[in-house]
Amino acid sequence: VVSWAWSGLGGKTKRQGLGSTSDPAARVSVSKMGKRQAARHDLDEVASFAEVVERQMADGKRLIRVFDVGGTGVKTALISAGSLREFLRSGNAPAEGEDDMNFLEGEVLPELRWLEEPTQLGMAPGEDGFALWLLEALPRLRREVDDPKVAFGVSTAGDVDHATGVLNDWWSGGGHPRQWGRRRSPLVSELMGLPPARTFVLHDGSAHLLGCSRQVVPPPGLACFALGTGVGFGISDEAGAAVDPCNPIGVRSHCLNGVPVSGAAYPGIWRQWLEAPGGSSEKTEAILAKEFAGTNRPWRFSWVSLALGRRGMELAEATHNCPAPSTAGTCKAPEDEASIEARAPAVKAYAGQWLHFLQTSFLPQFAAPTRRHQVQRICFSGGIAELNWPLFQEVLLESDGSRHLRPLPGGAEVPAPAGKKGKGARAKAAVASRPGLAASVMVLPPAPRGSALIGAAIYALAGLGGANTAIWASEAPLLRPGRDAGIGDSTT
Repeated sequence: VVSWAWSGLGGKTKRQGLGSTSDPAARVSVSKMGKRQAARHDLDEVASFAEVVERQMADGKRLIRVFDVGGTGVKTALISAGSLREFLRSGNAPAEGEDDMNFLEGEVLPELRWLEEPTQLGMAPGEDGFALWLLEALPRLRREVDDPKVAFGVSTAGDVDHATGVLNDWWSGGGHPRQWGRRRSPLVSELMGLPPARTFVLHDGSAHLLGCSRQVVPPPGLACFALGTGVGFGISDEAGAAVDPCNPIGVRSHCLNGVPVSGAAYPGIWRQWLEAPGGSSEKTEAILAKEFAGTNRPWRFSWVSLALGRRGMELAEATHNCPAPSTAGTCKAPEDEASIEARAPAVKAYAGQWLHFLQTSFLPQFAAPTRRHQVQRICFSGGIAELNWPLFQEVLLESDGSRHLRPLPGGAEVPAPAGKKGKGARAKAAVASRPGLAASVMVLPPAPRGSALIGAAIYALAGLGGANTAIWASEAPLLRPGRDAGIGDSTT
């Protein structure tokens, strides 16, 4: 099996013997496959995905209007197929059989030439009147909807049926479909007033995953953390296919201790900030008391999106008496050196908490060799990573240029994750104590600016050619007797 599924765009991929099964109905048979067969299947599918994207990018008149609907509002941008093609070809993809990310090394990484720069449109009014609000916020959208050369890509939180674009759970623009009095769950294209035949929707964590690596197909075993209001998460399988977080099997591969990563419990080390001189203040108390995700006084039950998202950074700023960035919550480029230096204590404390999370909670489960989708690489995307990466990586990474994580300060040991007693607990302890676990994981350079928008554009181009579903990993359940009781969701 070829280790990397690159096609066109500067790399080579061998097509394996399985035919393409982009048709969702045809993919049902995947459930009967073993792990090796599923991997070969996914290699073939992602090659088809990449080839279709390549063909669509060759159309010099093709435009992609992209949206990112999230907790801070609605962002949008306009991308030409030509500039996207130039961006994805700007790095040298690895040679056939080469399994590293050396082609991303260098002082200056490529950035996309936007036809229209990412823009924050503001907070949407909710599900009622969303389409009208969008037309008022973006008047030229009416002309784009009528232009067959414009495709639409949407990144959004919530439970999205990627085969149809139906929203089943909640709409991050406001509201819950099952409470709207409709007979069926709505299409996201209907909510936004976009043409269904040219609109392609994907989960925001997966959008960041597709847009973070500066290549059309993500590298294998990649975990992408999107640092924004909360923490988005996406993961690829050993062929580079995106694991679908919105199906019953795929969601298990996004779970930490049985809960999706963004909502998993994580106590953090932020209490140490409060205990330090000057750490407690009126500003600190106000942040601790501020509602988050519908929860009053949320810090009583700390979890990943709270401690490691924007609110965690705000707490670090308050406890270290540092200013907030003037560009926070916007689509603007990072600040000047003076502003970065003034924020250094807060950023380093926040990055230290991320290092603690990765070493004590995330890697003991996700980098375990018994994990179905074992993490080999990590990438950070989103506004917080974009603004703070120079200091962030200084805390996270070894100084030898290896792009591996530092050990915890003071040589602290990584504890075994909490879990049930018996074989499962012993297996978790064995993995947590394995010294080479973190050293085997590489941290990639930060994602390009607007990675969710870039991922939505790639997905939309594949959709125009009928291959958007080919990027999703096969859903074969793996039942391995004697190992299912192992590390968390060890077989997922």
